[in-house]
Amino acid sequence: MKKAKNEVVETPVTVETQVSSIGRKIDPTSKRQQLLAKREAAKASGTFKKGRPVIGTSKRQEVLAKRKAKIEANGELKRGRPSVAGSKRQLALESKAAKLASGEVIKKGRPKVEKVEAVTTDVVQLEKGDVTVEKAAKMKRKK
Repeated sequence: MKKAKNEVVETPVTVETQVSSIGRKIDPTSKRQQLLAKREAAKASGTFKKGRPVIGTSKRQEVLAKRKAKIEANGELKRGRPSVAGSKRQLALESKAAKLASGEVIKKGRPKVEKVEAVTTDVVQLEKGDVTVEKAAKMKRKK
């Protein structure tokens, strides 16, 4: 379709609508709104804290202070049960470390078991009155 030279094109007119707010009206003098404003101001200044306040004289804070002092004095903090040098587990760990150091390959996991299939046939005769039935029993065993 071609446009005619003298054709007038209309441009759409934009209509602006203003929505003040959705929902109930907010009272800025209410306690909740004052609390929210205070929180926002604290977040903006970086002084907002969440959770329970820390009590410096509590038992937990004493334990944490002692732990920090030990770390600063020795450089490390030992945790858990101490290991016994001659125990069965420590000897096994030492031998494993020695094998690794010598370059020996240590296999992990369960050892592989080859499947053994034993097929036996036994002919069993059953007599019941006039009929004789031969039955062959096959057994397969896998490990």
